[in-house]
Amino acid sequence: MTSADDFYDARDAQPCAARLESLLDHTAAVLALGGERSRRFDLAALGALPILRKAALPGLQASAPPFGDLVKQPAALFPRLFLSPGPICEPQLSVPDGSNAARALHAAGFRTGQIVLNTFNYHLTPGGFLMDEAARALGCAVIPAGSAGTEQLLQVMARYRPEAYAGTADHLNIIARAADAAGIDFTIARAVVSGAAVAPSLRSAFRDRGVAVFELYGTAELGIVAYETSAHDGLVVNEDLLVEIIDPVTGRAAAEGEAGEIVVTRPDPRYPLIRFATGDLSAVKAGASGCGRTAMRLRGWLGRVDDTVKVKGMFVHPAQVSEVARAHPEIVRARFVVSRADERDVLTLEVEVEAPDAGLEARMAETLRAVTRLGGVVCLLPPGAVPADDRRIVDTRRYD
Repeated sequence: MTSADDFYDARDAQPCAARLESLLDHTAAVLALGGERSRRFDLAALGALPILRKAALPGLQASAPPFGDLVKQPAALFPRLFLSPGPICEPQLSVPDGSNAARALHAAGFRTGQIVLNTFNYHLTPGGFLMDEAARALGCAVIPAGSAGTEQLLQVMARYRPEAYAGTADHLNIIARAADAAGIDFTIARAVVSGAAVAPSLRSAFRDRGVAVFELYGTAELGIVAYETSAHDGLVVNEDLLVEIIDPVTGRAAAEGEAGEIVVTRPDPRYPLIRFATGDLSAVKAGASGCGRTAMRLRGWLGRVDDTVKVKGMFVHPAQVSEVARAHPEIVRARFVVSRADERDVLTLEVEVEAPDAGLEARMAETLRAVTRLGGVVCLLPPGAVPADDRRIVDTRRYD
């Protein structure tokens, strides 16, 4: 049974109507700052506003560096400045826990006095800092592991015995298996994971280990958009965000339960994002959460609107196939194939080549890593073996 102590603050259980009214009022105020005024601002008025697509950010920012016309204050007034793949410039909001991650970690049981192993990357992208600040805001001590190797992480496990984890589910599984092989006590009892949907088999394996897993959904621009709670019945939308699920073809609101694109409004005057289309698919989950939180719930990540996919927590774009091909004139046709093996993502570059030399496969593997920032498998195939269609990325993973 949920008690008030399980909530981050009183807003977790506030009436839905009060939450919506507050978000709409803040949105109207931000729009007024930009010169747009409306006497009556409601959901219909919000829905009439244009959508800002994440894919448009690189162009907007290139025309008016570094943040386009979305951010009014100088870049130097933000505490940290990131560069996410795209490239997209991301300012860190100059307030404690500006990404609203502490509320999500609190729902996962992160509390004062716990030690958190944080394996999200601290280099140029906001994930590591986002989790670091949120955990410290809750009184946790943080091990800033970032992209440290498995051997180092095992040393950390043996000496600090962390109770909590933040990172991808696949990485946690690698650490757990390595700890077993090394005879090191695996002390993690709860984990917040993001970057990809968690396969049911992997969630079950963690449960057998006694690890409570909580999925998070977020973006570099918005922070944590929605999070799993102790009820494990969907992802609760974070406070201070207004989420719409829209039909990506018609632009109209999707019916409750139907899949559509996640469109988020964050009416923060420092970096307002109004109707920001993430490119990710989800659906509204009917009813209230069993944990007592009253915000909208999402069914979780259901895929991408376009052909972009996430592999090991990193976005992989169709354009990257062309980038690899440009580096190797020997390639006749190429595509990425994403699969699962041994509870981890596998990225394979399938290429048609007519007369490969002895070192071509190794050179292509180096290019694949440089372009995608991921290790992968190169599969050299004879002409005609790669389908002559427009699919540059084939995702064979299944999570149901």
